[in-house]
Amino acid sequence: MVLRRIGTMTAVLVMSTVLLAGCGLFGPEEETRTSIDPPPGTEGGGVEIDAGDIGSIDAGTGNPDASAVDGEEALGTVNQTVYLLDANGYVVPVTLPLPVSEGPAKQVLAYMVKGGPVEELLPQGFTAVLPEGTTILGANIVDGTATVDFSPQFANYEPEQEEKILQAVTKALTQFSTIDNVAIWINGTPLTEMPVNKLPITSLNRSTAVNLELADGAVPGRTTAVTVYFQGQLDQERTYYVPVTRLIPETDEVARAVVEELIKGPKEGSPLYSSLLSTTKVLGVENKDGTIVVNLSEDVLKYNNGKEANPEAMQSLVLSLTENTGADKVQVMVEGKPLAAAGSLDFSKPVVRPLEINSFAF
Repeated sequence: MVLRRIGTMTAVLVMSTVLLAGCGLFGPEEETRTSIDPPPGTEGGGVEIDAGDIGSIDAGTGNPDASAVDGEEALGTVNQTVYLLDANGYVVPVTLPLPVSEGPAKQVLAYMVKGGPVEELLPQGFTAVLPEGTTILGANIVDGTATVDFSPQFANYEPEQEEKILQAVTKALTQFSTIDNVAIWINGTPLTEMPVNKLPITSLNRSTAVNLELADGAVPGRTTAVTVYFQGQLDQERTYYVPVTRLIPETDEVARAVVEELIKGPKEGSPLYSSLLSTTKVLGVENKDGTIVVNLSEDVLKYNNGKEANPEAMQSLVLSLTENTGADKVQVMVEGKPLAAAGSLDFSKPVVRPLEINSFAF
């Protein structure tokens, strides 16, 4: 999405050999497999890789197959989405042109390490999230679960960064269609809690919250989680999209709640904002055969001197609805009629989720 104006040593070696075996998201087979004791909850003599589970390397959110060749890839790069920290400390997806790699998932993590190759590509105000010197000792994917064994440097972070690291790693890996869950190891040892602040590690999957907050009036334990995309300001002319998981009072109408929370905007004092006018009314939201049809009041057309819909607002809407509902497309209606356009974007027909989020031009 283009930003727009307003947007022990032996044990370690054995572990690495086994976890790096196979090909796909974490790269080709490089060494002969060696049997090791299985991690808790598994059977057999070692961590085995099912080639069928890792053969596909296209991202679940629509990222291009890293083996394909288009204009950019012909030059030796392919766009991949990494997760970084912005100037306000939010975990943010950023699409960067990375060298073509046989192990794109492993590469994505490598480009999230402080002091690593990402430093030359960091947008203004952004920083890497993983501790400096962190490397991947091994990794595999079995039955949809990606197990990543990080080097000891992974534990060298400040306590307040703990949850952000978990969020970033989980979101970066589960963007790939063959990865549903994530397991984290350090130096050959599976983690049940993070090493610094002892945050328990339970389920790390696509539904893992990011930039979590509790909505006003919501009671912990009786909430529904929705992730909405607000905006941050990169510079005077460009913005970027920030996913925020908000715990709201329990509801079965998730799609409608997503739109309403986007209209409410960020919490008071937040550096983020929403491009949807707070006076916009939700006239209806329904799922029609995989397409979310959202009907809004005419206030949505008050952008640019009251002439059209704000393109950034519409993109936030599409990102938010597809994120929470699993729907393939979004059809925006205004007072019961299809929205024709938002800036240069055609909204006359249902639109799909963008292939890339926050593609920064250098």
